[in-house]
Amino acid sequence: MSILSPYTEKHFEEIVREHLPFFRGMALRILKNAADADDAVQMALLKGWNRRFFVRSSEKMTGWLGRIVINESYNIYRKRQHENTITTNSIPETATESEPSHEEQVTKLESAIAELPEIYRETIHIALLSGVDTEEASRLLDCPVNTLYQRIYKAKQLLREALKDE
Repeated sequence: MSILSPYTEKHFEEIVREHLPFFRGMALRILKNAADADDAVQMALLKGWNRRFFVRSSEKMTGWLGRIVINESYNIYRKRQHENTITTNSIPETATESEPSHEEQVTKLESAIAELPEIYRETIHIALLSGVDTEEASRLLDCPVNTLYQRIYKAKQLLREALKDE
């Protein structure tokens, strides 16, 4: 396989074909809805195509596209959370003081991840939730392995802080 310029349609298409399941899996883990995940990936790839000239190296294209997928997924997630808040606020609540269900705990964790700074959000999704190994995660995030470990540690600290009052 010859090395193509990162600016050609063929090269972009090869990257998308090779990594589409990875991109869709990341979006699906965030959104928990196949249609929303597909929308996020589609919007991310369109943005990536339109901005492909900003990537100087073809090796960095996959990680860059992955970060766009994560950001687009969180944009949809936040929009959905906002819509749910509006709907929930219009329904009177009943007083219940029981332990939160597993689903409520997962929702709180997802919300806490969504509120992390972008660098830690990406680290959580690519390094911990995507199922790729450490070397691949550090390549996708364009950082050394030691930096990746530091980011994971800091992201976990931020999540513990955000969830300790819950």
